[in-house]
Amino acid sequence: MTKQNSFQSRDAWLEAATNELRPHYKTAGYPLPKAVRFSVGFPSTGRKGKRIGEHWHAAASADAHHEIFIRADQSDPAQVLGILAHELVHSAVPVGSGHGPVFKKAALAVGLEGKMTQAMPGAVFAARLAEIAAELGPLPHGRLNLDQSGDDTPKKQGTRMLKAECETAACGYTVRITRKWLDALGAPCCPAHGAMEVEGWTWGEDAEDGED
Repeated sequence: MTKQNSFQSRDAWLEAATNELRPHYKTAGYPLPKAVRFSVGFPSTGRKGKRIGEHWHAAASADAHHEIFIRADQSDPAQVLGILAHELVHSAVPVGSGHGPVFKKAALAVGLEGKMTQAMPGAVFAARLAEIAAELGPLPHGRLNLDQSGDDTPKKQGTRMLKAECETAACGYTVRITRKWLDALGAPCCPAHGAMEVEGWTWGEDAEDGED
């Protein structure tokens, strides 16, 4: 029978998991800091980055909290705890350790294995994490499909077309042209009257920032 979830938020679930892990890290010689916050969302690399977890040291926080982020497309409790275990190692070693020798020593001590930039729990530690996941119950989080666009995701802007109008008021002949061709060849000509005026462009001006 599946255990009912007693946590109201993902953050609370991650905090409870961390508290369960504190004795393990302390025994390994790497006690965890008290002030740690957790969030499920996007690391600094964004949704298209490969980073599935990220730790920010308390030195970067205005109120001296360590910040751990789990990417929102991660929802399997065992996998999430593995990511959390990796990021907690970062919180237990000095700022600036990266994935170097200091981190490696701590990671191996707590039971992580593999390439240090992607180190995850070995079999023994993974078994303990599975026990913790069972004790906590379901993670109150549904995997976010990152292939979908969010409501506020900016849409890619196409090449801006500028409007060129015949200088003869009664004519009405208009065309649209990109700044790239305007800067290269100048304004187009009306087949009946010649000169055309381009809205928002003057010959010799620099190209607009962001032009495709």
